[in-house]
Formats: sequence, C-alpha cells, structure tokens
Amino acid sequence: MSDNQEPIDISDDIVVIGPGQMLKDARIALGLSEAEVAEHLNLRLALITDFENEQFDTNMPATFLRGYLKNYAKFVGVSQTDIIASYEMLAVAEKQGDEMKSFSQSTRKKAENNRLMMIIYAIGFSLVALFIVWWWQESKLKEATPALSNTEQSQPASILEPISTADMTTEESSSAIEPVVEELAENIEEEPADKAFEQHIANNPDTAAVEANKINTVVEPEPLVEEMVQLERLVFQFSGDCWVNIFDANGERLAWGIKKADYIMTLNGKAPFSITLGKPELVSIDYNEVAIDMSQFQQGQIAKFTWPKS
Repeated sequence: MSDNQEPIDISDDIVVIGPGQMLKDARIALGLSEAEVAEHLNLRLALITDFENEQFDTNMPATFLRGYLKNYAKFVGVSQTDIIASYEMLAVAEKQGDEMKSFSQSTRKKAENNRLMMIIYAIGFSLVALFIVWWWQESKLKEATPALSNTEQSQPASILEPISTADMTTEESSSAIEPVVEELAENIEEEPADKAFEQHIANNPDTAAVEANKINTVVEPEPLVEEMVQLERLVFQFSGDCWVNIFDANGERLAWGIKKADYIMTLNGKAPFSITLGKPELVSIDYNEVAIDMSQFQQGQIAKFTWPKS
C-alpha cells in the first residue's frame, strides 16, 4: 500500500483503511487509470470513482456491490478477502459513529435532567427546613407563656401582700418577718435533680434493673463488607495488521477492529475472555504475564476461542 493513505480513525487504538483507498493505491501502483479499470470491468467510470472515494450507493444490492469490489480487487492484484473485510469494517465504523453520537446526546440530556432535579430537591429541602424551624419556635413560645403565667399565680399571698411594721416594736417586727422569710426560702430552694429519680427507683426495683441494662448495653456497629472483583490481564502484541473482537465474562466488549503492526494492547477484565483473531499467527498474547501458545491455531484461518480454558 502507499504511504499516502488516509485511514479512517474510529478510536485511539483502531484504524480502518477503506476498500476504495486500497483499490486506488493498487491501481496507481500498476499505472492504470480509472477509465481503464472501468472499461476492463465493464462498469461506469462514475462507479469506479465512487468506489475509490468510499462512496457506496445504499440502494445497490449488497451482493452486487461485493461482487464489483471483488472483481476490482482481482484485477489490480489485491486480496479479495482484505477488501471485503475492510468494507465491512467501514460499515461498522459508520454505525459506531452514529451510536456514539446518540449516546453522547442521551448522556448530556440525562446530566441536565439530574442537575434540574438536584435544584428542585434543594429548594424543597430548604422549604421543609424553614417550616420545621418556624413550627419549633412557635411551640417553644406557646409552652413558655403558660409556664410564666402559672409561676406568677403560684406565689404565696403572704409574699405578695406588703407587711406593715410601722406600729410594731423591733421584737414584734422580727417575729412577724421571720415566718415570711422561712416560707420564701422554702419556695425558692430547689429540690435536687436526683431526688425524684431515686424515689422512682425505690418504688420500682424491676424497672430500675431494666433501665440499668439499657445504659450498660453497647451496640456494636455491623462490619462493612466490601465485595472485591478480581480482574485479569491480557497483553496483545501484533507483528502485522490483524482484526480482533474481544469480550470479557460480563459480555462487555473490550476491543475490536483492525490492530496495526507493532501495536501493543493491554486489557483488564473479568475472566474468562472470548477472543476472535483474524490472523492468529501475527499475534502473541500474555495472560497474567504467562504466554499463551499460539501454535495451536492454524495460519490463515480465523481463531475463535475462550481463555482461560474451562
């Protein structure tokens, strides 16, 4: 092939060379013109031009199109199998491009919807929080108002009423004031916080034991269990152009398409792997740093196998 080929990039590690480019390079290498090829194949000149420009009529039956490509390849000395494989890969590449565009649009739309839902949730949460704070403040205010009123009504009449000592002697005044001071001290003195609890324990010994057990009981958190997934490693090294199609045990496609010579590809996934190689004699494989014996596959034939073998 010529060094002036312009391959069609599908991804970073997959390169598809169109059949038209391969046929055009072979024709130029033989010194033939498009008109000469058209005359030899008994085809229209415009059809030869469309082939070399990778423009294929979708209305043309696939059987006719493949036949024209095979005849063209045979005339210029190119492998018919490679031409058909390149044509099929080109169709797959275009389909993948459409799928990637659709996936990108769907992902972007989903991200926008997620952002909108997060904003709605945040607003709803804020409104609920504000309502709870307002309700709590109103409840506290209602509880404080009756308590203050009851405290004022519970004051003894002897404390609220003024005591006149104008007509009393010093001893009489002291005698009259002392009972009031003692009564005021008894009302002001607070009962210890533990007194009521101690009285409750004395009257209910069974309940005390249950409460003690609750206090002494320590709840241990449940251990977290993390599921570890073991991933296996495959390393492919290509000595020539080879078509591959590789899936892991979950059915996820790890690699596909034509790999170029001297390319090294490393894959990680869950075993066993389903591997298809167009030219196994051009590939060496290491599985977890152990080489796979590729001599078991016949040269020139497609190899389809599962590794590691069950």
